[in-house]
Amino acid sequence: MSGNTRNIDLICPVCNTKQSIQLPVDLIANNIKGVSTIAINAQCGHSFHIFVDKNFAVRGYQRSDFDIQLDTAGTVEREPIQDLSLSAVVRMFGEDAFVHAMHSMLLGQKCVLYGSDQQILKSLFINFIEIFEREIGDSADALEIMSKDEYESINPVMYSNDLVIDLDFSVVKVDPFNDKLKLERDLLKECLDVKDVEAQKNLFKEKIAKIFLYANVILNFINMGTTNFKDIKKAMKQTNKNIPQKDLQLSYEIAQHRYKKYLK
Repeated sequence: MSGNTRNIDLICPVCNTKQSIQLPVDLIANNIKGVSTIAINAQCGHSFHIFVDKNFAVRGYQRSDFDIQLDTAGTVEREPIQDLSLSAVVRMFGEDAFVHAMHSMLLGQKCVLYGSDQQILKSLFINFIEIFEREIGDSADALEIMSKDEYESINPVMYSNDLVIDLDFSVVKVDPFNDKLKLERDLLKECLDVKDVEAQKNLFKEKIAKIFLYANVILNFINMGTTNFKDIKKAMKQTNKNIPQKDLQLSYEIAQHRYKKYLK
């Protein structure tokens, strides 16, 4: 890494060639959205977009539909990504699909989003990442987006253990959880019931952050050999008796899943 740039490794989504590029540190680190969309003309000759967070982790790839050659006077203006409210993101996902994606992010399990409208894919991807930015810092590959054609060309076995969402129809195509996700639905409803749209998102992010914090505390208990939920709940209630039961239940589920994942 030089003084003003940083190397990141890429895998071309077209030919799977591994390569590296240099990105300007200030441009990425100071992006207020948290995720930067960058057009790549790769060493292998293919063009695609990458999504890079403030920690220089590649969050996803997207193939370019067209390669445009410009003369020296030509310019291309990319449509800016709109900062969406929580309710808007949920509507575009579909509530059931959003809840599943939310669950997947908390567990650190891969979630694949595909659809036909590339701009909607980009917008949802970046806004969703922004909501869960702190919680998926250790899961750079937790969310992946691709076109419908690309997904349909892939062997379905490749994502048989991952959450797959079809954004064209707002449906969950592959569900590895087999769970009604009542705790997540209740949490989301509580936030969406807030009238102010900005307050909705802030409350949601605050609740997710607390649940993730509780999950990390529970993970420490599990690492030290205390695995019974009642024992963990009793110990945590002694420190903070106001922790909601639902939050503890969800946090315990997250901690258990992440612990099993770390053991693999």
